[in-house]
Amino acid sequence: MPRLRRDVRGQETLQAILVVAFVLLPLLVSVVTFGSLIHEYIGTQAAAAAGARAAGSVGGFGPDQLSRVLEALRSNGIDAERCAIEARPTTVALDQPITITVSCPRHVGIPFLLERDVNLSSTYVARGEVNR
Repeated sequence: MPRLRRDVRGQETLQAILVVAFVLLPLLVSVVTFGSLIHEYIGTQAAAAAGARAAGSVGGFGPDQLSRVLEALRSNGIDAERCAIEARPTTVALDQPITITVSCPRHVGIPFLLERDVNLSSTYVARGEVNR
């Protein structure tokens, strides 16, 4: 009878190792990955907002406003070189909307579950504050 107990105990240890390897580890990686995605999405929102506010205050989107967006991306730990920044329209009059869109591609990989490329995109609309 003692031998049977030892075999069962070894089997339980093996099951615990398999659960950790195939369930808990991917779960932990997915939590960290989605936390990182949310952080990057919030960073793109902040960058789009900074660019739209800067563009609205001068009545257009130019190199100074672009550098503002790039600096906001970098300050949030996002590689600004792989992000696309779009302004529509590039010049605005008083109380006219200007829309800034920041899109950053991202690869998501979770072991045994998901392998995909996603595009994190944020849009912010501000109004022009300069009478032309």
